[in-house]
Amino acid sequence: MKVLAVFVFIFSLSISLILTMDILLGFKLSHALFNLLSPFWVIETGEYVMLIFFLLLTIGQQIAIIIKNKSHKQKGSS
Repeated sequence: MKVLAVFVFIFSLSISLILTMDILLGFKLSHALFNLLSPFWVIETGEYVMLIFFLLLTIGQQIAIIIKNKSHKQKGSS
C-alpha cells in the first residue's frame, strides 16, 4: 500500500510542477491543462498499451502483496 501511495504522491507532484511552470510562464490555467494533456492525443495504440500495462503492473503488484499478506495472517492465526 505504501508503494501505491508513493506512486500517487510522485504523480501528483509532477503534475503540479508542470502546471506551476506553465502558469509561471504566463499561460492561463486552461492552456496549461491543454499542454499537459496534448501528448495523450497524439500517441499511438502501442503506446497506450504500454501505458496501461505499466499502470496495471503497479496496481497488480499491490493487490498481490495484499492477498499474500492476508493468506499469511490466516495461516498464522489457525
